[in-house]
Formats: sequence, structure tokens, C-alpha cells
Amino acid sequence: MTTPEAPANVQPRDNLEFWNALKRTDPKATKPFQRAGGFRGTQIDPAWRLQMMTEVFGPVGKGWGYEQLEWTIAERMVFICCRVWYIDRETGEKHFTGPQWGGTEMVRRSRDGTERPDDECFKMSMTDAIGKCMLQIGLAADIYLGQFDDSKYREELETFYTVKANPDLQPAGIERFEEEVREKLAAIQDLDGLDDLWRSGVNARIREIGTVDKAAQNRLITCFSQKKNEILKREESDRQAA
Repeated sequence: MTTPEAPANVQPRDNLEFWNALKRTDPKATKPFQRAGGFRGTQIDPAWRLQMMTEVFGPVGKGWGYEQLEWTIAERMVFICCRVWYIDRETGEKHFTGPQWGGTEMVRRSRDGTERPDDECFKMSMTDAIGKCMLQIGLAADIYLGQFDDSKYREELETFYTVKANPDLQPAGIERFEEEVREKLAAIQDLDGLDDLWRSGVNARIREIGTVDKAAQNRLITCFSQKKNEILKREESDRQAA
């Protein structure tokens, strides 16, 4: 049996679309930890995970969510199995991750060796399981791939999230900027005017936009290239007419 081919006019989806949208981890949402035995790792703020899922898919319960599948208690630990679902905004389809287990001890040990019940153990087990499910679609993948251990990479992330927090670099702000640039380009008649506009701070803004939206950056650069070609063709036509 052969797989049916997509219609010629339908562009194939990027298999890494959601992965790439979720893979970067904000350094401010992390902190290092060390477990008994010397194991070291990076802990991710659970609230930040929820924020990222909401940013990409929409509000919890509407654009994404999770459901408990099973739970058990063994060896003084709580284990919870769950799966995460999310809605593809382009198709409206609902998808599920594979199931994952999270586990937490039911008691906390004090420095003096005494123990007391941990009333957060069920919540922590669910949080653990949800985080593992979210990784399957790319959330915080850079940590698990070892990229976060590179200090240069973390510096790039800090720049990325600083720029991302700028209101002017949110989708609405970028859209307004694109409209302003197109209006200004329409009024330009020569290469000097085009160069003045580029050097007026527009080039720096386009570079910033590129850190959060490569497609918008490419559109803006294309607008300048097209305007330049338009001016050159008109000047060449004027010379020939003279």
C-alpha cells in the first residue's frame, strides 16, 4: 500500500515546527541542583513551562492540557502517569504525547534526620510527569541535549529572551513596524533616500526582529531589495530615454 501524496499546491509542514518554538529555555527560569550521590542537573521552573505551552498553543484547557492516566504508591513514593494534549492551531486537530510517569517521595527528611509527611508529593509527581511529556514536543529540549552547558549558548539565550520581552518585538509590534517601513519605502524616490532610511535605525531594528522572527526579518530585507531594484530599473530607463 502506498502513501497518498499531498496535493501539489499544499506546502508540507515542518516536522520541527513545535519543537523549534519550544526548545529554547529562558536562563532566568532555571537553577542548578545536585542530588545525593553527586548527580548535577538543571531545574526548570514549572510555571515557566506552563507559560511557554500557553504562548504556543493557547490557554490551558483550550489550546493544551493534560490528563492523569494512572497512579500508584510504592516504596514510600507516589507515582503518577499522565499525558499532555495540544491543539494544532493550523488544522484544529488534537494531539497527545506519549504517557510519562513522575515520582516523588512521600516524606521529607530534615537535617537532623527526622521525617515528616510531604503534602506536596502528589502535585510534584504530576509536575514531574507533565514536564517529561512536554519534552516530547520540544519544551526545554536544549537542556536535555546538553546545549545549556555551553556558556556562549546561555549568553545567546539571555539576549534572545531580553529581546523577546520587548513589546516592540511582539507580533503586533513587528506588524506595525512592517507597515511603517512599507509606507516609508513607498515615498522614497532615490538610492540616497533608501540608504538614509536604512541607516536611520531601521537596520538595527530588523536585526533585533531576526532574533525572534526570522520570517519577518526576511520580509523586511526583501522589501528593501525590491525597492532598490525598482529604483535602479527606473534610473536605467531614464538614462536610456535621455
